[in-house]
Amino acid sequence: MTDERNLAQFANAAGQPNQPQPHGHALVRETHGLAERVFGAQPVAIHRDETKVRQKLKALAAYAGEDWFYRFPVRGAGGSQQYIEGASIKLANNVAREFGNNVTEIRELDVGDAWIFYARFTDVETGFSMERAFRQRKGQASIRSKDVDRQLDIAYQIGQSKAIRNVIVNALGVYCDYAFEEAQNSLVDKIGKDLAGWREKTIKGFARMAVAIERVERVIGRSAKDWTAPDLAQVIAMARSITDGMSTADETFPPIETVPAGAAAGGGSKATTAAPNDETAARSQSPSTPPAPPAPAGDIEETKHE
Repeated sequence: MTDERNLAQFANAAGQPNQPQPHGHALVRETHGLAERVFGAQPVAIHRDETKVRQKLKALAAYAGEDWFYRFPVRGAGGSQQYIEGASIKLANNVAREFGNNVTEIRELDVGDAWIFYARFTDVETGFSMERAFRQRKGQASIRSKDVDRQLDIAYQIGQSKAIRNVIVNALGVYCDYAFEEAQNSLVDKIGKDLAGWREKTIKGFARMAVAIERVERVIGRSAKDWTAPDLAQVIAMARSITDGMSTADETFPPIETVPAGAAAGGGSKATTAAPNDETAARSQSPSTPPAPPAPAGDIEETKHE
């Protein structure tokens, strides 16, 4: 009966804002094969060629473009709106694959109203290993849906992806920063070759999302007809953060009547905003300025996603 009661409490976690702790210990799913994990450098069939790794990442970044990074807003001091950019889970997965001779493991601890994901990255060739924890709230809403179970499933997947991404971009920071920069540059170059076409596609995309283009113009700081290639790259990255569940449309492009002071052109802060518990700072910048040199692709402070 005790086990059944524990499971019932966890199953209804999303509907209990202040869920009581279950009787007994929390449920833990151990990483498969954890007990058999070998420590230290191991012999490999093909040794890593770091020059080739960078070459492959540069080529992949040209194809990936906006799929490899995101951009979403956070509130700065005094109510101003700032922006954080970073590497996506797709970038992290591709960097890990091209880096080669490594393994990423993940396990979760269910603490009632949240999951704690523990992700471990191990470089088999050198023996280097890193583990990082990430807390994901079960009640986090990423889409407009009344289906509580679907919201719970999506929250779980988002937390798992963030945990994997965070450990990879911290373990392979130099490579992820390089891939991040190449992806941004490739997107700007691609847009510059067909500025009118990209502008039209972007405007139509917001129409499908039911986001008034005036809201986007207000955040960017200029009319859509005047958007430059860097402007469009920023807009596309922000739209990607919405579709990936990193933020909502109203958070990214606030309704005009509720735009916070300082969110209009020239009102954003140029100061760098970093997650308090993150050793790799993310970048914030004014919405009316072209992209500055890319920020390190580090963790995202979870409280920013509300």
